Amino acid sequence: MSVRELYVKGARVWIPDPDQVWRCAELTKDYKNNIVAVIYDDAQGVERTEDLVVKSDEELPPLRNPDILIGENDLTSLSYLHEPAVLYNLQVRFCNQNAIYTYCGIVLVAINPYEEMPIYGPDTISAYRGHSMGDLDPHIFAVAEEAFTQMERENKDQSIIVSGESGAGKTVSAKYAMRYFATISGSDSETQIEKKILASNPIMEAIGNAKTTRNDNSSRFGKYIELDFTPSYSIMGANMRTYLLEKSRVVFQAPDERNYHIFYQLCSAAEQGKLPHLKLRNPGKFHYLNQGLQEGALVASKPRKGHQDKFHYLKQGCSPHIDGVDDAEDFIETCKAFSLLGINDGMQEQIFRILAGILHLGNVVLEEGNGDSSAISTGDKSLQTVSELLGIDLEDIRKWLCNRKIVSGREVFTKPMTLTEAVFSRDALSKHIYAKLFDWIVTQINKCFAAKAKPYRFIGVLDIYGFETFEINSFEQFCINYANEKLQQQFNQHVFKLEQEEYVKEQIEWEFINFYDNQPCIDLIESKLGILDLLDEECRMPKGSDQSWVEKLYDKCKRWEHFSKPRLSNTSFLIAHFADKVGYECAGFLEKNRDTVSEEQINILKSSQIALVHSLFTEKEKGAPPTKVKVLPTGSKSKQMKKTVGSQFRDSLNLLMMTLNSTTPHYVRCIKPNDDKMAFTFDPTRAIQQLRACGVLETVRISAAGYPSRWTYNEFFCRYRVLCNSKDIKRNDMRLTCEKIISNMINDEDKFKFGRTKIFFRAGQVAYMEKLRADRLSACGVMIQKHVRMFLHRNRYRTMRRAAITIQKYTRGLKARRHVHHIRRTAAAIKIQAAIRGWVKQVQYKRLVYTVTQLQAHARGARARERYQHMRRVKAAIIIQKNVRKWQAVYHYKMAMGGIITLQGLVRCFLAKKQLKKLKIEARSVEHQRKLNKGLENKIISLQQKLTEAKLEVGNVKTYKEEIVTLKEQLSEMKGVETQLKNSSNRVSELEAMVARLTQEVEAERGEKMDVLSEKERAEKENRELVEKLNAENAKLAEELVNAKKEEAKKEGEELLKRKYEAEKQQMIMEYSEEKSAYQRLLKEFNRLEQKNEQLEEQMAKMMGGNSHKRTASNVSNLSGASDAPTELVRDDASEFNSIIVDDDWMSDVGYGSVRSRASEASDNSRNLESIDWGSPQKGDTSEIRIPVPEKVEDITLVLQLQNKVRELEKERRTMAKRIDQLESSSSPLDDSQHAQELIRLQELEMENAKLKDDLNRLRKSIADSEPQNNRIQEFMSECWSDFCSLVFP
Repeated sequence: MSVRELYVKGARVWIPDPDQVWRCAELTKDYKNNIVAVIYDDAQGVERTEDLVVKSDEELPPLRNPDILIGENDLTSLSYLHEPAVLYNLQVRFCNQNAIYTYCGIVLVAINPYEEMPIYGPDTISAYRGHSMGDLDPHIFAVAEEAFTQMERENKDQSIIVSGESGAGKTVSAKYAMRYFATISGSDSETQIEKKILASNPIMEAIGNAKTTRNDNSSRFGKYIELDFTPSYSIMGANMRTYLLEKSRVVFQAPDERNYHIFYQLCSAAEQGKLPHLKLRNPGKFHYLNQGLQEGALVASKPRKGHQDKFHYLKQGCSPHIDGVDDAEDFIETCKAFSLLGINDGMQEQIFRILAGILHLGNVVLEEGNGDSSAISTGDKSLQTVSELLGIDLEDIRKWLCNRKIVSGREVFTKPMTLTEAVFSRDALSKHIYAKLFDWIVTQINKCFAAKAKPYRFIGVLDIYGFETFEINSFEQFCINYANEKLQQQFNQHVFKLEQEEYVKEQIEWEFINFYDNQPCIDLIESKLGILDLLDEECRMPKGSDQSWVEKLYDKCKRWEHFSKPRLSNTSFLIAHFADKVGYECAGFLEKNRDTVSEEQINILKSSQIALVHSLFTEKEKGAPPTKVKVLPTGSKSKQMKKTVGSQFRDSLNLLMMTLNSTTPHYVRCIKPNDDKMAFTFDPTRAIQQLRACGVLETVRISAAGYPSRWTYNEFFCRYRVLCNSKDIKRNDMRLTCEKIISNMINDEDKFKFGRTKIFFRAGQVAYMEKLRADRLSACGVMIQKHVRMFLHRNRYRTMRRAAITIQKYTRGLKARRHVHHIRRTAAAIKIQAAIRGWVKQVQYKRLVYTVTQLQAHARGARARERYQHMRRVKAAIIIQKNVRKWQAVYHYKMAMGGIITLQGLVRCFLAKKQLKKLKIEARSVEHQRKLNKGLENKIISLQQKLTEAKLEVGNVKTYKEEIVTLKEQLSEMKGVETQLKNSSNRVSELEAMVARLTQEVEAERGEKMDVLSEKERAEKENRELVEKLNAENAKLAEELVNAKKEEAKKEGEELLKRKYEAEKQQMIMEYSEEKSAYQRLLKEFNRLEQKNEQLEEQMAKMMGGNSHKRTASNVSNLSGASDAPTELVRDDASEFNSIIVDDDWMSDVGYGSVRSRASEASDNSRNLESIDWGSPQKGDTSEIRIPVPEKVEDITLVLQLQNKVRELEKERRTMAKRIDQLESSSSPLDDSQHAQELIRLQELEMENAKLKDDLNRLRKSIADSEPQNNRIQEFMSECWSDFCSLVFP
């Protein structure tokens, strides 16, 4: 196929245009004689014609793709792959389809829409989960899913590289990618580590993003975040590295730009009454936050009225507010993010103090002094505020902001600085403090992200700046473009490698594709005697300057093709980058590369009373981020040189490239559609600049150099089947069929290649086949029209004929339906009459049956009731007869028993009288009297003694008898109460009432039916069984109630012990925490004093002529290549306390919160709270009767009453003893009859005592049996019994 076959009349081409870059035109005639005649519409819509003269076929205007390919979601699928086709396809998708994502091979092109899009919700994440890249529409989630799937499938680390210029949406794309990983790697709700990863975004945006002329939320640093995964591919941690923080923004902003967001958030919070001690005002009052282009550093140093009204660091940009952004709400979100990441309120307070101190430091007024010196007024309020906020000495900072120290040999000089040098020193200190704080926050975030175990795999997300070129480009733009050169080289190599793998996979022959290699440009920058090498060499020169350095560049780098010198300038140089040729001004390169800070100012900050300020400048080098900032030397002799900013950036960039090369990269190129931030507005000029700079067109060129159009055999056959005959189709061999189709259309075999599963075409071949397909379809359309017209007329005739037949059919049908309707009505009327007559007869029969049934029921009921009444009367007569016969039998039995007893009494009385007479006769005899009087005196004496003892015992027994009677009454009352509790349930009475009611109903129904009698007996039997069952349940419930009371008492005792145990435990924990905090304060104060001592010794050595000052590493630049380095932690070591000597008297007075020895602490911690006897009595309890109360007693009232009764009995026993002694002393001798009566009474009392003893034994047994499992209750009862017996029966 020749070129002339494509450039024919009607073909559409692209011609250059100064406004739209490329404009669509149409050929008015065939191409010949090197003239292309086109017609097009200009910018005003006027149709114009033009003849373009071309020297050769290679200069012909690019052809436009067929309409079917316009709007494709993959740029590599276009037939013509060139710059206008790519630009127009992106514009159509963005403006017409509102599609912001487009594939370009392995690259995802993302265009910033400048408005919120509803395409990032959970439903969208679920839709892309599990789908390969290309199955659905292009999306950032598709790239993230591809990376996650490859990590799972290939078990290899992945990386996503997001690049683009400021305002293109890099940060948002990276944020959505991390949100996707955080969602799919866990469950539906985010885990804690995933929430922390997402919470780091507002913090990094606050301290690292700012408003620029191109973007309201521009990232002013690069970052690489590694998301670590477990073997189950869930997020276990993360790590962040930052690159090249724009520190100069802290002290200077261009017009319509802002400082970092965190400063304005603090000022907004201050306006709402928060943070009053920071003394912040409106952001427009700070010079560092609102600088103007017309106001330079010298203007800031002049005296200004009202230091709190005009703040230097806040008024240079003249744009303190952003439309649609509430800094106060953002401040709240930032504080919440700090808290979520483990930075407490106290640490946040110190962070805010440092940030406010930077703002006030920028407002310090520097004045010109005598000669070449500068000074600060003693009444400068801003400097006083800085001293208070940063916790530093006021006079020291006043001195070293205007002076610097020089060491020459053994002599130390203090040299005043000029006004310009002092302003530069102040701004350098501000930048250094902010960079240190930035690195510290990144380190804390990494600590929060750090995983306990080693990660299995990771996915890295690189959010880095794109290629930049401005009117004036300096050191920052040089480093940014150097980084983009390295990334573009890696991108080109990866794209070429994938293209080669595709050809090898399809087993086709191909030739080597030449692509742009930017290695010479990289060698120009980083090789020996390159730009960075010469820059470092000039920085080491004592009198090095920007001008001498650029002259060396002109001399040493002229051999490089990518380096050139401008014609009209001796202070700048040109570098031909892959995207464009950029000119750099040499002014400021050396100072920014050195990045120096005065050592005296650093020492002042080291001695700060604020813990965070002190730790920022005294932490060990291994714990700090790897970024190094040189300290301004104090003497002419060079100390050990630290790495410059350029060298650090080169090393960190090489480390980043090593990381990216060890992973599988995925690319996202962000495009900014316009500079006005208008939604869905496409500026072709700005877009084409970014497409050239970000490497998208290079990807297109590599694809176009090979075979960019690729079709599977099945897709090709379905599309171009119309171009072959039916006899050429082989259903079982699609490749052979496609070969026949292509052989009939394309004669040049170099224009296509047959792969294993696809057909590869050169650029333009698909458009040619589309033209042939359109011609074939046009010819087929004419034939189809002919047959369709014939078909339409034939159908019209057939329709008319069918309509006539249909009318006849419906007319005949109507007549037949009316006849049938009449027949059906007649039959229905007959059926209705029959149904009504049957219903009337049925109703009459039912009424008759009902009447007869009622009569029979009443008659049978009357007969049954009469029989029931007769049976009741018979049963009542039988009961009366039974009771009368019982009374008669009982009466006769009682009369007989009374007579027998009377007779027995008379007989016994007669025998007693007879015996009495016999005894009287014996008593009157002499011999009997002698026997009686023998030993009578001894007996009388013994009887008197026994009588005295008996009286005493009788008195005691009477008292004890009364008490025992009282105890028996109380025992019977408690038994009655227990019985009443058991029978308190009124369910039995309710059931008995129910039984009575049922009985009455049964008796009422007995007269109606005789069959009810049997039902009554069965109901009574069931009721009895139910009553017995309910009685059993009642007893069971009573038993459960008793057990529940026991368990409740047991639980209350256990809870009491637990509460006492918890109280003691909390007390010990508080004591331990107070000891630990005291130790931390002592250790911290010791370190601070040691640091101060070292500084004083160093100054003393210098004053005495010792060694010169050492240069300490600083961290002004934020080129932190690996900010995830471990930080040294201070540990509590018990061995450090061994050096503290404690006096014994002092230790004897240790209380809670004091610092005690480790031995005492160990002994306190080893206390066993369970061993404490909570129920043991206190010392000094001297009660006479002590009855230990068991842990579980059913009735404590009974126990208390018994205790009281025992005490009262003991008291009455003592009283009775006294009374008996009195009676013995006042009593008279008794005769024999009285003595006998007293003996008889004594025997009766002994019998009563025996009965009472038995009652007490039964009482003891009943109380002990109430809970036989409780041994303590049995011991208690036995002890009570022994005490009682000792009192009653001494």
